Amino acid sequence: MTEFSAIVLAAGLSSRMEGGHKLLMPIEGKTIFERSLKSITEADFSEIIVVLGKEAEKIESLIPKGDKVTAVMNSAFEQGMTSSIKTGISEATGDVYVVCLADMPFLTASDYNQLMNRFREGNGKNILVPLYNGQKGNPVFFASDYQKEILEHTDPNGCSELVKRNSEKVDFFETNNLRFTLDIDTQTDLDKFTNAE
Repeated sequence: MTEFSAIVLAAGLSSRMEGGHKLLMPIEGKTIFERSLKSITEADFSEIIVVLGKEAEKIESLIPKGDKVTAVMNSAFEQGMTSSIKTGISEATGDVYVVCLADMPFLTASDYNQLMNRFREGNGKNILVPLYNGQKGNPVFFASDYQKEILEHTDPNGCSELVKRNSEKVDFFETNNLRFTLDIDTQTDLDKFTNAE
């Protein structure tokens, strides 16, 4: 039985959002973070590791108490996304690391489960990237075989170079599901999505 560890990146600086921390912004009565985490907790992950950084206490207070969710602090969060991925996978015990973004409130539990089912099929690949109209989405899956390579990765802005380097092992999962690409970085994004719903 493949065990999937969700690494939820909630440590970012939120530098492009005016007027506060984007994860604490409301959508329909819940914060972006709460909505994002709810779908992750309802999906079939064996464990969920929330990586905290900026405004850690406020975000941690929104995490429901449960045996599946652990919060860890990334003391180097200002160094970029990769530092948070490393913090999360250092704690993870699953066979597969699923790098989840805490600013994707429109993804559903069934979206995550669909990707887990796809990964289980194998096809000889051990990295999974959803693709919508040719655009790479999230979350991205890495088999735990990549732990050492991720921990030694030096690009601060995530693991896209690592994905390129191992391209023959990547399953690009073509989907017509726009939600895999909908993250919120700016007030314009927030306004657009909340008005569109």
